[in-house]
Amino acid sequence: MKRNYREISSRLIDRSFPLLKGKKIHLLVMWFRFYAFSVWIPPFFRFIVMSTRTKDFNDSVITGILAHELCHQERYLKMGVWKYLGFAIRFLTSRKAQAEEERNTDRLTIEKGYGWELYELTAITDTDRNHDKIRDLYLTPDEIRAYSESLGKWKQQEVSQN
Repeated sequence: MKRNYREISSRLIDRSFPLLKGKKIHLLVMWFRFYAFSVWIPPFFRFIVMSTRTKDFNDSVITGILAHELCHQERYLKMGVWKYLGFAIRFLTSRKAQAEEERNTDRLTIEKGYGWELYELTAITDTDRNHDKIRDLYLTPDEIRAYSESLGKWKQQEVSQN
């Protein structure tokens, strides 16, 4: 399982995250309620933690999760240390800051071409009771599709699967 996550994240970085090339991102797998989270402990330690709850997800959904988490890492890198530390405090204390970060990260995930994978992930999270309290922090499936279409990133084969 962990090996597959590493392979997918390496492929994503090579294909879509040039700023993260050469950055050591520790990928951990452990049990927790949600599917994944991303954190940076400046200046060197970057983590993506995947939940064991994702073990039965297909590669497309795992790609959606990892693309989203790598987008967080890219956003953190662009902030720099001091801005990130201020962001982290706001994120931990403000639901509005959490929603702004998650929605912006969803948009970046779509801009990088992973709208369908994010859409598939959201179809799962929308039915998961563990996500009831955080669902409103993220784009809805309709918002994901609409934004993907507005950018011309909603591929024909994706439409036919819907």
